[in-house]
Amino acid sequence: MRRIAVVAALLALVAALAVWLKTEERTPSRPGGRKSKGAATQVTAAVEADAPAYGVARRADVDRGGVGVVHARIVDRDGSPVSDGRVVLHCLASGTDHSAPIEGGVVEVGAEGEFSGPGCRGIVCAELRHPTLVPRDPWVLEPNRPAVTLVAQALERVVGSVSDGEGHAVAGAQIWVRRGDDDDPGALPPFTSRNTVSDGEGFFSFARVEKPPCDPCGEASGRCEPGDARDVPTYASLMLIARAPGFRSTEKEVSVDDEEGWQIVLAPPLAPLHGTVGDAEGRPYPRARVLARAHTRGYEVHQARVEDGQFSLGELGEGSYDLRVVQDGVELANSGGHVAGEAVALVGSVPALGRAVTLAVVRRGTDEPVTGAVVDGGPFAGARTSSDGTVGAGDVLPGTYTVGVRVRGLRSQRGQVTIPGDDAGPWTGRIEVDDSP
Repeated sequence: MRRIAVVAALLALVAALAVWLKTEERTPSRPGGRKSKGAATQVTAAVEADAPAYGVARRADVDRGGVGVVHARIVDRDGSPVSDGRVVLHCLASGTDHSAPIEGGVVEVGAEGEFSGPGCRGIVCAELRHPTLVPRDPWVLEPNRPAVTLVAQALERVVGSVSDGEGHAVAGAQIWVRRGDDDDPGALPPFTSRNTVSDGEGFFSFARVEKPPCDPCGEASGRCEPGDARDVPTYASLMLIARAPGFRSTEKEVSVDDEEGWQIVLAPPLAPLHGTVGDAEGRPYPRARVLARAHTRGYEVHQARVEDGQFSLGELGEGSYDLRVVQDGVELANSGGHVAGEAVALVGSVPALGRAVTLAVVRRGTDEPVTGAVVDGGPFAGARTSSDGTVGAGDVLPGTYTVGVRVRGLRSQRGQVTIPGDDAGPWTGRIEVDDSP
């Protein structure tokens, strides 16, 4: 009986111990606050599954960036979302005066102005990259907090108009800005772009460069300096250049701070500069073009195709022009000092006796043809190789041509082809391409 009693007591003790262990496993923590291994797994799963869109970061975000993420939304001064541009995140590390861009911190702005990016152990500053907006105030963010609203304001714009001599608006005029007479070597262009186009009413505008407010990260790194956000040294004067079909190029020197706006009046073109192009025997070139550049206005360039040996260059202004005759990228003739209304006879340096050319594109070291390759340059303009890997062109003049070849799945490649001038019969050449992507 005593043995039976001892066995029963042992069984009771084992049962009690099992109950106690089962209860401990279900208990989230001990009185001392230490969590059991099972409880920690359950809490982690709850955080990953139920983390809100803003506020405390998901565990995956914390693991990836090490210190969580920042969330924000950009709006303009009217409260409308800014739906384009990008943000560059910088970090001013805690306890230091050093600032640097955050790895992976270049983020695109979403359709509703929202963005998220990696945080850091310190101050996070957001730098806006946008062609017409700047932050209204310094943008400083804190990781793992609800999304904040950041306000951007539009850059100041300078407005002008384009009209003809009778006061009618000119739409679609191309407007460029160039530096005028300015002695300050440290001056910068005053606008965010160098060219624009007049609208249907003849108006155009340029957004002025404006220094954004300096944030702590920019101040620490030297990227910006505290001060007046509009205090940017720019050109004191500049030249406006306007061109539109049916008018000559027009220049006007203006002041950046002209409060009355800019008015550009386009003048009608002078008489065309025209003439003939041929070789020494008077034979015309099949694909020749004449290029004209104003001698004192290097930006002004015109071109005309030669048709049956004749050419005509319109929309010219005052002053002389330098002429070049080119075909397939090879210069045939040049002449300078010509003015609008003049008739010019241009004679090419080589006979206008071209030959039929066939170019084969094959894989390097073999005769295997490359089908569907795009061939550009020289007498070829976007031609595709046929099933036998060839392209053809007629009336090709002797000379050396640089030819580019693009094959799907491979890198673009270039080569030179020299067409001999020994006779006018057909000529066949080849270009080899690598198989490396």
